[in-house]
Amino acid sequence: MNQQNSTALKCEIKAALMAAGISAKEVENKAQVLSKVEASFVKDRPRAWWSSLAVAPKIYTFNDNSAYLHLDEVAPPTTDDVWLIVDEDNDEKFVFSLPLSKIKNIIEECRYFEYYIVDKNLKWLLAENDHGDLIFSEKNLTP
Repeated sequence: MNQQNSTALKCEIKAALMAAGISAKEVENKAQVLSKVEASFVKDRPRAWWSSLAVAPKIYTFNDNSAYLHLDEVAPPTTDDVWLIVDEDNDEKFVFSLPLSKIKNIIEECRYFEYYIVDKNLKWLLAENDHGDLIFSEKNLTP
């Protein structure tokens, strides 16, 4: 993706966040968040994180491109904010903090993009890939 498209997507997402009454500012420690998430869930250095998760994921397929409407069914219930990591073309990732319950509204207002939703305690990661699958990976918490 070129810089212009990346900037346009970021503007779309920020507009959707503001319309939902959510701060449109990216997290201040973005580099640290991305580094922690990658170290916790991703092995190697793949083009797309979802293609090389450290723990075998559960994959949920929705034939009607409605995966984002099923986020609440797949993700563990939480009232805490999660990180929404936007990754349209593996160039630059954008990171926002918001309630899980608001994410489908944000996605609905924007063009298609790949994204990751991550619990801030780094217990689980949920992604939608370019095939419309929801991919859920949970850290192995057994000692």
